Amino acid sequence: MPAGIDIREVEKYLSDVPGIEAVHDLHIWAMSTRETALTAHVVKPDVENDDAMLAQLRAEIYDRFGIGHVTLQVERSEALIDCGNGCSACKVQA
Repeated sequence: MPAGIDIREVEKYLSDVPGIEAVHDLHIWAMSTRETALTAHVVKPDVENDDAMLAQLRAEIYDRFGIGHVTLQVERSEALIDCGNGCSACKVQA
């Protein structure tokens, strides 16, 4: 984890965004001494405004946390297939 970034704060920020019901597979890492990357899956059932929301999130994540390389995957449901990596957020779909 890059110095000065609290992954719990980033997760809380994403979870508090209106329309986002859950966040999982959140990863943050240093790409170099000056660049940080983030990937995450966000559960957002409503299909409206995805592009605008993603653009806003990328800008706000940079402003709040200094993370410049942000990739967010939008999912419509929390019914996930187990990823096999032991993630506590992954669920086996019945």
